[in-house]
Order: sequence, then structure tokens, then C-alpha cells
Amino acid sequence: MDSKKVEVSAELMAEIFKIAGETMTEPVSDEALLNVVFKLRALNNPPEEPPVEYEETPVSNNILVIDDIGVVTYQLKILLSNLGYNVQVEKDIFSGLNTFIKTNYAFVIMDLFVSTEQEGYTLLNETKKIITKNNLATKIIVITASVKAENKVKCLNGGADLFLKKDAGWQDKLVEMIENTHPLTL
Repeated sequence: MDSKKVEVSAELMAEIFKIAGETMTEPVSDEALLNVVFKLRALNNPPEEPPVEYEETPVSNNILVIDDIGVVTYQLKILLSNLGYNVQVEKDIFSGLNTFIKTNYAFVIMDLFVSTEQEGYTLLNETKKIITKNNLATKIIVITASVKAENKVKCLNGGADLFLKKDAGWQDKLVEMIENTHPLTL
């Protein structure tokens, strides 16, 4: 890289030092100038966030259910707990994501309408980003009572591993999906 000399006014130099959080003293040493350059680069390129440290619990036994309908969450908690899974329930996307980043889960079972379709897609996208960023094996299962056929395609293209319509016998189908995808290890 060619070095070029550039003349800078004292006022501009003082402003550059101020932005970097430094006090300029005259004469400006090469070391002080380099320190300012490194600080300004750090401001423009913040360090990457370290990966989330997950609790040391068996991944295969943890399931997170995110649904805003109490009867659904209650049924799933009882059903899956009786099968030997550790089930955590959340009722909105914010608490769901907050819980998800604290513990490693084998499955996230989420309702598409938590509480709106848009929030459901946001939850799906953010959950998938966390899974990808942290190289997790978590499977996302989207459940919905919606009759729109395009929801399945949109969810599967958006990162869901499985999609299940809440129709007759859907809880049994869900258990079958879980056990076929990731059998319980005790």
C-alpha cells in the first residue's frame, strides 16, 4: 500500500481525536494517530457477538412449545412430559425466543399464529437464524389451525423442518413426528 502525505487542519485533527474518544496533544505522534485509527476501525467494525453458551442438558429430552392458546400448551405439556420429555411452554414470541437462547432444545413446536400470522413468521425466521448461527440440531415444527395451503410451503421454505395442521388427531401425529425424527434417549 502506497503511503501518501495529507495535510489536515488542527481543527479537523482535533475532531477526529474527539470522535475516537481521545484528547489530541501537539505534536501528534504516529503512535497516537495509529491508536485513533484503530479505535475508529473498531467503531465501524464491532466484534462479532460470541455464540450463546447453552446449558448442559441432554438435547434429546428438551422441547419448547410456543403457543398463545392455554389449552394447547397444557395438552402438549402433559402429553410430551408423560412420554419423558422436558417441556417448556411460552405464550408469545419474545418470551419464546428468550427461553430458546438459554437452553438447547431438540424441538421447538410453534403455532403459526402467535398471536398473529406475521408474528409467527417472525418467530420462525428468528428461531432459524439462532439455529443456523449456533450450528444447532434443533428441529422446528410449525402447528396451525389455518386452512391456507400456502402456509405450509411458506413455513417449510422459511426454515421449518415439519408442518402440522391442527385437525383431528393432530397430537398423535405430532408425537409420531417427534419420535420418528428424534427418538427419546433416556
